This record gives sequence, structure tokens and C-alpha cells, in this order.
Amino acid sequence: MVMSSVTVFAQKTGNISPGIQISSATEDSIRNTALDYGDGFYSGDVGRVTRAIHPDLNKAFPRYIFKTGQVALTYSTYSGLIEMTSAKLGFVPDTARHTQVSILSVTPDIAMVKLTSTNFNDFLQLVKLNGEWKIINVLWNSPQNAKWLKNFQTDQEKKSIELTVSGYYQGIQSGDVERIKEYVAPDLNRVTLVPIGREGRSAIQRQRFESIAKNAFAGMGRQAETQRDNTIEILDVMDGLAMVKILTARNVEYIQLYKDSDHWKLFNILASTRNDITLADLLPAITGEPMPQFSLPVFGGGEFTLSEHRGKNILLMFPRGWLGNTWCLYCPYQYLELAELEKKEQFRKKYNLEVVFVMPYGNDRIADWFAKFPDIMKTLDGYRNPAGGPVTGLQKEYSDWIKSHYPLTFDLSAGVSSKTFPVLSDEKRSLSKRLKLFTDFWDGVPSEQNISAIYLIDKEGILRWKYISQKTEDRPATDDILKVIKETMK
Repeated sequence: MVMSSVTVFAQKTGNISPGIQISSATEDSIRNTALDYGDGFYSGDVGRVTRAIHPDLNKAFPRYIFKTGQVALTYSTYSGLIEMTSAKLGFVPDTARHTQVSILSVTPDIAMVKLTSTNFNDFLQLVKLNGEWKIINVLWNSPQNAKWLKNFQTDQEKKSIELTVSGYYQGIQSGDVERIKEYVAPDLNRVTLVPIGREGRSAIQRQRFESIAKNAFAGMGRQAETQRDNTIEILDVMDGLAMVKILTARNVEYIQLYKDSDHWKLFNILASTRNDITLADLLPAITGEPMPQFSLPVFGGGEFTLSEHRGKNILLMFPRGWLGNTWCLYCPYQYLELAELEKKEQFRKKYNLEVVFVMPYGNDRIADWFAKFPDIMKTLDGYRNPAGGPVTGLQKEYSDWIKSHYPLTFDLSAGVSSKTFPVLSDEKRSLSKRLKLFTDFWDGVPSEQNISAIYLIDKEGILRWKYISQKTEDRPATDDILKVIKETMK
């Protein structure tokens, strides 16, 4: 293989899918393909470029139009790239190219690569077909064209990128075509790597926006809220471009995005079926069978690993949490009622029990939850005893219902202890999604929340009882939970 004489900075792989071993030879092959593409163009070597790119190459850059302030996609075709290389239109002496290659993510048959050089910065998506690595999708920019991106700060852009990717997939999974349109380029291109039944061989299938939109309208990608296991990882951001990895319930997908004059747009998607999924990952936790293992950080410090608590019964509580503009009223009450009961009766020792709360948030959000307990209890008391005197109709029924189901008041003058029971931070929602509890719309409220739920695990690690709420108000009373514990943990 002809290599450039310039010193090439080729970083080691940054992201290897779990359970996958990638050899140094594979990494070298990926890097060499990227160099054949980049330095081949700079040197005018048609053979190297032809070797690197797939005939179905989809390559574009977001060209900024200064007169209108708009961004337009400009494409390079396979044949055009070959002809421009042959004509040496991009020729740069090898000592002036400053080519650098970074492998951002890799599986046995897919690789995400960042290639930077003196004139062009590219995000490359590669597939391995019939034993050869080929570049199938490219999104690139030039330092000159990227100058229009004033005050571009990568860390601030990452949240917008994540919201764009999340919004697109929520549109797919809910069948909302208008939502999909909001987040994608009109020329959206989705490539799927498909095994074709012969060992070691795959084929390329391509969809454009029209096909994706019609499939979504027909509900072909629709999923229940709790089944939408969309785990997003931003691999890299540069020059108004982004490379993102997302794990959906069935696929691993890699997305190239660009920033237009207003917001981020999805442009290229490369997808393949996940090979790390087992049947257990697709099933909920089943009563009478071992509880799925997990390990999560404890708010305030430490780690809680379920297997390390073998020999002790576990009451696993999932509060509903944040409701978009306030906290659920009944979750803090449940925590405080159990804490009061523990103080009076030491029921954990009585039943050889550990009580654990799990919240799908980071430490800052959990700290706010505890800090808001006094305000939440004051709001709850306002429903029990409405200001302005007696009420009638549905308002009175609700007031009487709260008095009956949430009758206690708590002295919070000394503050609220977050140490009574471990509260686990499931910020990445790994456990909440595994149990099909995390959702962004439940009981009429769009918010990042868990369906309120309770799991009772015995000292052998077997799930003995679980309760999944249909509505936030229907969770069992503490007395009923204790009855279940008493009967189940004999």
C-alpha cells in the first residue's frame, strides 16, 4: 500500500462496542482506508481514492451562503471525486497536508472516523464489505467555510445536538412525521448494513427521507414509551458538524449532523442490528425469577450493587420524580412515611430488609428533590386544607381523598435526611430503561420521569413481587406494602 510520506497522527480507537475485541490489524486497515481517501485526494492518486470509497458514497458539506445567511448542502459524487482526484484539483504537497486520523467508534463491520487536514475536516462512516473497509458516508467542512460559526462553543452545542437526535427518534417511535421533519435535512440519507445469509458478507440498503417518513406515518417504527431505549453518545463535534452514536431497542445507529443557520439537522445515518442484545434485555423483570443485576452510585457517595446485598431482602422503590415544572407530590410523602416508620419501629431490622430508592437523575437533581420536600409537603397540605374555607364538587372529593390516603404531616424544621435510605442516581437510565419504567410522557405529563413502581427482592436475589402504577395516585399505601413484605418474606 502506498502511504503518504507525511507524518500521520493516527489516534487509537476511542470507543469499542461492549464485548467486542478489535485487533490492531483492523484498526490499521481503518486508518489506511481514511488515509487513502484523504492523502489520495491531496496527492492525485486515483487508485488510493478508488480503493477507499464505496460506489454509493453519500458525501456533502454544509455551504454557508453569506448573502442570505442560509446553509445549503453541496454534494460530491463518487465519479466526481475520482475525476477531481485525477485532475489533481486538490493537490497539496505531502509536507503541507497535516493529516490526522482518529477512530471514534468501531465494531467488526462499522467504523466512525474523524479526518482533519490543512484544507478539509471530514467525519467518515465506514463499512466492512466482503473483507474490505469502504467509506460509505462523508460529512465535511473547511476551516474557511466554518468561519461563519461565530461564538461556536462545543460544550454548549452538545445539549442541542442531543435534543435534536432524541427528537428525531421520538418522532420515529411515535409515528410523528411532522416532528421528524423538524430535525432532519431534506436530503436525509439512512444506510443499513444488512447480512445477506452468506457468512461474512453484507449488503447496503439505503432510505431517503420520503421512505422514512412514510414508514413512520404507517407506524412501522412505533414503540411504547417504556420500550424506547434511546441511549445517546456524542462521539465528536467540530466546525459545525457532529458525529453521534445512539443505541435504540434493536439497532446501533451512527448519525452525522450539521448546524444550519438555526439549529442542528440530521444528514447521514448508518445503522446495523445490535449484536449485544440478549432475550433477557428485551424482557421485563419477571416475578419468581432472579432480579436483573445492577450497580448504581448512591447519592451522597458510594455504590450500591445488588449482588453484594445477597442475604438481605430489598424493597426497591421507583418514585415518579420530576413532572416538567414541579416534583410529584406523593413521592416525598412516601419517603418521609417510610423514614418515620423506620424511626419508630425499625422495620428494616425486623424484616431483614434494605429500602432503596432509585431516581433517573444526577446528584444535582436529586439534591433539589430533597431540598424541595418542605415546599412539596406544604402544597400537599394546601390540597388537604384548601385556603378560603370549604370547597365543593370535584375539588372537595380530591381534598377528602388526599386526607384519607395521605393523612400524615411531618416535622421538617430540622431538615430532611437523605441518609435514611440509599437513593441511587440512575442518571443514564440504565436500570430504569432495563425495567421499562423510564418515559418522557406518562399520566398526561411530558417530562423525564419513571413510572412509579415497587419491586420486592428476597435474600436469594429472586423478584417476589412488583407493582407498576397505572396512574401516579394509585400506588399502594405503606401499610399494604408491609403486609406484602410480611407475607412474602416469611
